[in-house]
Amino acid sequence: MLLARSTWTDVERYLAHSTGIVIPMGSTEQHGPIGLIGTDAATAEAVAHGLGERAQVLVAPTLALGVAQFNLAFPGTISVRATTLMATVEDLVLSLTAQGFRHFYFVNGHGGNVAPVRAAFQDIYARWSLGERSGASPRCRLRSWWEYPAADALRRTLYGAAEGMHATPSEVAITRHCDPQAFAAQTEASDGATLLPPQPLSSAFLRDHGGDNHWDARSHREAFPDGRVGSDSGLARATDGAALLELAISGAVEDYRAFLAEE
Repeated sequence: MLLARSTWTDVERYLAHSTGIVIPMGSTEQHGPIGLIGTDAATAEAVAHGLGERAQVLVAPTLALGVAQFNLAFPGTISVRATTLMATVEDLVLSLTAQGFRHFYFVNGHGGNVAPVRAAFQDIYARWSLGERSGASPRCRLRSWWEYPAADALRRTLYGAAEGMHATPSEVAITRHCDPQAFAAQTEASDGATLLPPQPLSSAFLRDHGGDNHWDARSHREAFPDGRVGSDSGLARATDGAALLELAISGAVEDYRAFLAEE
């Protein structure tokens, strides 16, 4: 059930038996020579829609703009400030809380969103802690699709160190599965078969820049001129993407049900 394709009466009936909603979120940013700019939003949306179908939970419209300032030197990237994303998440949660929703499950596809969204959760809870809001406070959870154990294990088995950090073969594989027509139109210059593997990332880089904790856009493009950050996107195959998506959806269903059962 999709919120955008429902009427208000549909949602009112839904709230009579469920207070949960799933919110997919990603980013609109470069993903290397062969990855789609909408990769992060597309992967999160695919997992969220699968979760919605299997768990019979309402799915909100995808938040497709994320914190990606470090990629602004690549044409097509759109970034919002961390404070903008925090305010959007807070407004979304508070709007729906006022209508009776209580459990907010965010499915994420972009590492740069994690810190701002978790900070936004704390600001939301503070409204109840400080007495600004009364009644039961909402409950929020953020999960990135690659965190689900079975999906994480498969991507590590398939790609090892070649998974890298950005424009990963796992996320490109999922988009290849979900949108094969977009890749069929690619030119030979952007064909993954001709793409050389990037330099592997050092353990120090992984430690210091995890969660898309990067510096400014100019220095980022100088360091990673084709947009990939240690990720061999050329390894991406649609069949692997189908397997990764299935495991991520199954993990999301299990985790969502556990989230509802916590209280």
